[in-house]
Amino acid sequence: MKLTGFFILLLFAINSYATEPEIEKVKSLFQASAHNKGAADQLLKLLSNVNESSAPLLISYKGAAEMMQAKYAFNPINKIKRFNNGKRLLEDAVKKAPEQIEIRFLRFAIQTNLPGFLNYNDEIQKDKKYLLSNLKTTQDKKLKQNIVKYLSASKYCSAEEKKRLEI
Repeated sequence: MKLTGFFILLLFAINSYATEPEIEKVKSLFQASAHNKGAADQLLKLLSNVNESSAPLLISYKGAAEMMQAKYAFNPINKIKRFNNGKRLLEDAVKKAPEQIEIRFLRFAIQTNLPGFLNYNDEIQKDKKYLLSNLKTTQDKKLKQNIVKYLSASKYCSAEEKKRLEI
């Protein structure tokens, strides 16, 4: 009887881990979704089980995925709904983990690419400052390279700030 109970608990544990998508797959689909609606749809489907109790990084990517869906939506009402839902998720993730550089980078990248009339650009300077100040502390080399590459090309960084960037 104890053995049966153990296997039932093990099955639940395995299923709960199975609902969390692999972060590398999420990142790959996110990059592709900027230019590919199919990848954007696949990303949102992969993140469908992510909710407010999930890891903040996954919540931030789900928010970004929702915003990406707004890019591909035809109906203006659906565009706004997707955008607002994504914005809410991304801001929730930042509140839960404000020190996580990847979440701040996602928000910076999104805010610097949105049209101004959406009025979602209040944190650009704050996030840029955070990224520049904490870039050296990140251990993820690929993330660090992506941040450096993005900031180097950004119109939001001064020539002096760009000179300070190093991999």
